[in-house]
Parts: sequence; structure tokens; C-alpha cells
Amino acid sequence: MKKSKKIDLGDFQTPIPLTDRICRYISSKGFKPQILIEPTCGAGNFIFSAIKYFPTLKLVYCVELQPKYKDIFFHKLEKLRKDLTLEIEFHVDNIFTHQFSERFKALLQNPNEHILIIGNPPWVTNSEIARLGGNNLPSKSNLKKLKGIDALTGKSNFDIAEYIIIHLLKRFGSFRGKIAMLCKLSTAVNLLKYMSVLNLNISNIQFLTIDSKQEFDINVKSGLFLADLGKKEIPVCEVRDLYTNKKINQFGWIDSKFVANFELYEKYKFLEGNFPFEWRQGIKHDASKVLILKRTDRGLVNSYGEKVEVETEFLYPFLKGSQIRKPQVNDTDYFIIMTQKYPNDDTSFLVKYPKLWNYLTSHADLLDKRKSKVFKRRFSIFGVGDYAFKPYKVAIAGFYKEPLFTLVSPINGKPVFLDDTTYYISFDSYKEAEEVWKLLNSSEVKNFLKAISFIDSKRPYTKEILKRIDLFQLNSKYKTDTQLCLL
Repeated sequence: MKKSKKIDLGDFQTPIPLTDRICRYISSKGFKPQILIEPTCGAGNFIFSAIKYFPTLKLVYCVELQPKYKDIFFHKLEKLRKDLTLEIEFHVDNIFTHQFSERFKALLQNPNEHILIIGNPPWVTNSEIARLGGNNLPSKSNLKKLKGIDALTGKSNFDIAEYIIIHLLKRFGSFRGKIAMLCKLSTAVNLLKYMSVLNLNISNIQFLTIDSKQEFDINVKSGLFLADLGKKEIPVCEVRDLYTNKKINQFGWIDSKFVANFELYEKYKFLEGNFPFEWRQGIKHDASKVLILKRTDRGLVNSYGEKVEVETEFLYPFLKGSQIRKPQVNDTDYFIIMTQKYPNDDTSFLVKYPKLWNYLTSHADLLDKRKSKVFKRRFSIFGVGDYAFKPYKVAIAGFYKEPLFTLVSPINGKPVFLDDTTYYISFDSYKEAEEVWKLLNSSEVKNFLKAISFIDSKRPYTKEILKRIDLFQLNSKYKTDTQLCLL
């Protein structure tokens, strides 16, 4: 772990390691724990910092999955042994299945003892660990109670850090003490968002931001998730800078609405409501190397550089999310092969179109390996229906921080299709699409979206966020000529 850069810290002038800085901050608030738990101990950086700043500790309880760290830990510990009066237990085990020792359980039963759960769990997702062949995964469960397509298309994916924190809060949430875990901001957001669903027993919640580039050489919004155990409050999180203690923001729940910026939300909450049209996500196919073609001097080619000729009735203009970055789009060099018009269409009929069928079967090794359950039939795609074939669309790319809505018109007489990083609404009428597009690009809508979305997240603008825009309010304010079919 790198040393922190020197920053004007007031009472915290001396540049110190991040783990020292965190323990010093917690100690400065008057917290005096007797039991410390580190669920992903590693070489013990947090442990040795905690020993310095929490002299009241009686038991330090370490869990670490990788055996190699045990010798490193005890080698470092030898230098402190003569000065230590506390007990230390180091267990090589998986925190998700670990059985805590009898000594730990006995000490925990004392009502006068306070615990501190502290650490830096892995900042990777369950799917990333699975790809790497790791085995420190929790048993599969739908903790957030996601339903339908959300549970199938990625929302059930989660950070291991998030699951570790949830696991520990469920195990120790009824005891007195604190939890202090380094994590991505997105993890802290999820903990607040699903706090009631998960029945987490925490209060006095803070997120203390850190300089991730300086500390870990990564570019991701992150910090310390800090909360008191043993009491439940309305899920509200105060965001501060760890180095200066300056208040930055508050996020959490207001009047049953989840909000990213309380101050900004107060100014634009008049737009909180229900969007009058249904937002759709772009086409999901998981086979861009085969199904997405690019126009070149040679004709249409796939990602393998192969020239592709298929029946033209299956070819449609296509836009990637990165192309949805200007007010209007009416041209593209990309095309998508549309194998279905409705989700339940039987794709076996494609055999009647020899060029397309030969092309698809020549790449069946890739198409048949798609794992998502949304691909019910061979060569199928997802995100199709009457709405997808309407001529006019208003779209937004979900990945970009600045919200921009793009008006998409037909190209060469054919409706344009979008990738699954985008969200859109579709229309039969250009006039209606244009009016909605103008309203959505107003400063009021953009500020409202910034108030309710987390722009540092991987995908700030989702269907869940977009459907909260009350277009009635904005339409009334601007008194547009069209009624937008809102009545």
C-alpha cells in the first residue's frame, strides 16, 4: 500500500499510511473497542495500525483466505510481541463459512465490550472472481430480492466487498460497535439503497472519500464506509473527505425516494414522479463479433475481418452507446443482424434464408456458448418487440456522466437499433419525438438527473433512474404545443 500524499490536514498534518489515518480518525471520535475483527486480513496492515490507535483492545481476530499471509503476518508481529498484552487469533479460512472461536464468542457476550469490524475486502465482482477461478465466493442467493429480468441480466452481480459487509452486518449488527470498511462508492450506495430490504442494523453512516489514485493507483471513486452497529436509522449517508474532514454531500432516502445529492434534489424534486412512456434498453445479443457489422470499402465486415453477405431484410442500422453523444444522429457505419422481431419468434425459420443461415451456423461455436438465460432459442437476441421497430427514438447512453438525450431518426428508411448500454423511448411521430427530446434536454431535467443519480457509478443513467422524470410538470412549465399523448 502506498503512503498518502502530504495534504493540509489541520490536526492531521503528518503524512501517514492510509490504515493509520483511518484508525486515527476513528479513535479521534472517542471510540474505544475491545474486540477487533478483520475479515480479509492479508499481511495485517489494518491490524498493526489498530494496535497503535486502540489501546483498549483485548482480542484481535483475523481471518484470511490465502495461507501465504500467515507467516508474513506473524513475522511482522514478532517485532511488537514484547509490547503486546492483547490476544491475537489468525485463522486461514473463508469468511463466508468461517466458524468463530469459542474464546471470541465468550468475549463477545460481555455487554460492556465494543467491537470494531475493519478491513479492505476485494474490490471485484463475483463474476470476476469466478472468471479468475477463485473460490472465495458466497453461496448464491438473491439478497436484494430482485425480480424477473433484473435478476437475469446483471443486476444480481455484486462486489465481493459488498457481500462481505452484508455478511458481517447480519452476523454482528445486534452488537455494540462500529464497522469501517474500505470499498468503492458504488458499494456504499448499494448498502444504503437496499438497507431496509437487507434489514441492516446500522446508524450514523458516513462515507469518507479517499484519493484512490494516490493510495491504490486506480481510478475509481472509493473511501471508507463507516457506521455504528446496534441501532437502525433512516438510511442517510454523510459524505466527507477523509483527509480534511470537509463535508461534501449527503445521499440516501428522502420520502421513500433514493437520492444522490440532497441539496440539489431540494431544488428539482418537483420533477419527481412517473415518466409517461416506457424506457427500453438496447439490443442484448452477447455476440458483437458476429452480429454487428461495419461498412467498409470491402463491404460489410465483422470483427474477425470477414466480409459478410446476408439477406438485406435482416440488416438494420445500428448505433453503439459511444455514438449517442450528440443531439441528433442520422447516419452510421454499423449494422446489426436482427434474427427476431419478437422474443418468442422461432428462429428455425432462418434456414429458409441460405446466406444468413450459412453465416450464423459458421459461427455457431460462439453463438451457442452464450450463457445468459434470456437467449431462449438458438441464434436469438433480446430487447425486441413492436417498440424496437418504431421509426423515431430518443436515446441516452447510460455510461456517460453528463446526461445527453439524442434524437434518432430512420436511416435509409429503416429504424435504427441501439446497443444495450443505451436506454430509449420510441415513437411513430417525428413531432412527438422531437418535443419529448427537447424537454428531456432541458437544464431542469439534467439537474434533476444529477440529483438522483450517482455520476461516478459505472452506469449513472438507468431505466430505474429515467422513469422517475415527471414530464407532466415540465410540459406544463414550458406549455408546449403538443400534448405528448400524456393525457
